[in-house]
Amino acid sequence: MRLTDLLQLIDDLNLNTSFYLKHDDQLLMWSKLTITDGKCLLYPGQKAMTKQKLIKLVGRMRGRGIPLLMVIDQQEYPIFGLQIHEDTNQVILI
Repeated sequence: MRLTDLLQLIDDLNLNTSFYLKHDDQLLMWSKLTITDGKCLLYPGQKAMTKQKLIKLVGRMRGRGIPLLMVIDQQEYPIFGLQIHEDTNQVILI
């Protein structure tokens, strides 16, 4: 999945929607985003990223066609899709 794909898929969601990463059946809060070497790296942490914060970070960025990768224990994993839970304002990247 690319950053631009994620932004298009979440366009209609509430600004307070929280993001999570799913890895090995473990649900982690997505807290940090780093763009480096033509990749968008997503890191877990203590506080979940919201749509509002994500838009603030990458809203005006050019070249948003870069791949999304989650980084867990210093290992990069590609993101293939997402699950949207509108009733709980959550998006889970898988």
